[in-house]
Amino acid sequence: MVKLLIVDDEWTIREGLAKTVPWSEWGIEVSGTASNGKEALQGLKNNAVDILLTDIRMPGLSGLELIELCTTEHPHLKIVILTGHDEFEYAQKAVKLGADDFLLKPTNLVELEKTMRNIVEQIKTNTMENDAMLAMLIKELVVHHTLENISKIEAYKNINQNFGMVIAISTSAAIEKRHVNLKNVISIDHSDNKTIYFCHDINNEEHWIETINSIKQAITSGSSHTNIYASLLANKPEQIINSYKQASIASTIYYRNNNTTIYKYHDEKYSMDFEDIIRFINQNYSEPISLADLANQLNMSNSYFSKLFKQHTGMNFVDYLTTKRIKAAKELLTSTTLKTYEIANTVGYMESRYFSQLFKKIVGCTPLEFRKHGSGLKNLH
Repeated sequence: MVKLLIVDDEWTIREGLAKTVPWSEWGIEVSGTASNGKEALQGLKNNAVDILLTDIRMPGLSGLELIELCTTEHPHLKIVILTGHDEFEYAQKAVKLGADDFLLKPTNLVELEKTMRNIVEQIKTNTMENDAMLAMLIKELVVHHTLENISKIEAYKNINQNFGMVIAISTSAAIEKRHVNLKNVISIDHSDNKTIYFCHDINNEEHWIETINSIKQAITSGSSHTNIYASLLANKPEQIINSYKQASIASTIYYRNNNTTIYKYHDEKYSMDFEDIIRFINQNYSEPISLADLANQLNMSNSYFSKLFKQHTGMNFVDYLTTKRIKAAKELLTSTTLKTYEIANTVGYMESRYFSQLFKKIVGCTPLEFRKHGSGLKNLH
C-alpha cells in the first residue's frame, strides 16, 4: 500500500477525507493526519509517507512553506495541493515549488480518485525503475567488489538505513515467485531454484525478523521445501558484500516447519554485544539505566530487547536490575555503617523510602532489620 498523510487545518475536511474516501480501493493507506505544517513535518519524520495531500493556506507554517521544505528534506514525496477557487495563484506557485498536482475545494471524489490513481501509478513505476537500477548496481558490487561500484551505489541511493540479504533456495522445485510484492525488498538475482533478495530501510532487529517472515510467506507454496538464509543487518554500502557472504554461510536454524527452514548467520558479534550490555549493567547498576537506551545501543525495539534479555538472563530487565541492586545493598548493610539513605543512593535509588519498601518486598524485612540480624538474614533472596 502507498502511504498518505492528510494535512488541513479544518477538522471536518481533514477527518472527512481520512474516513469517508475509499483509499484502500485505490491502493492507498492513510498513515495519519495533521492540522498544520508543523505537525505534518513531524508526521513525515516519524512515518514512511509516499503522498502528501495538503491544504495550501494554514496558520503557522503554510502549505507553500511546507512544500518548499519537503522538496529538500523528502525529495521522493509526491505532493497534491488542496486549494480554493480564489487561490489559483497559490496553486501555480505550489506547482513551481515542487507540488505534483492540485485539487479544488470542495473536493470532487471523481477528480480525487483520478489524481490519486495517477500518483500511485507514478510511484509504482518510479519504484520499479529505482529497484531495477539498485538491483543491477548491487549485483555488480557482489560480483566485483570495488570502490568504484560502492561509489555508484552511494551516488544513486544513499543507503544509510539498515539493510540485509536473504537467499532463498528451493530443494525440489523452482521458486516461481522470485519478485515478491514487498516494500523495500528487491530481487537482485535469480536462477532456477535460487533467488537473492536485498532488503533495505529496515527499522530494527524486530522489523528484520518480520521482513524475513514476510519473504517466507510470499515464496513458499506447494510441497517443495525452501531454505531461507539471512544475514545480519548492516548500514553502509561497503558492507553489502559482507551481508551477501553472511547469508551464503548462514547455518543457525531460526525456524523450521514442513516446507520451510530459515537459517540466520551465526551472530557472534551480536552475542558479544549483548554480553557487553549485561556486563555494563553489572558494572553500572548504581547509575540511572534505561531499557530504552540499552535497546537503542543494539538497534532494537524495546519489546524485542526485553524478549531477548529474558532469554539471556532468565528474568526481565527490571527484575534483573533490581536483583543486582538489592544484592549490593545487602552486602553494604552487613559490611559498612552507611545510613539507609546513603546505601539507597549508592545502589541507584534516589528515594530512600521507595528503596526501603522495595527491599522489604523482596527480602522480607526492612534494611534496618536486615542489618540488625546480620548474617542470619543476608542469605535471604
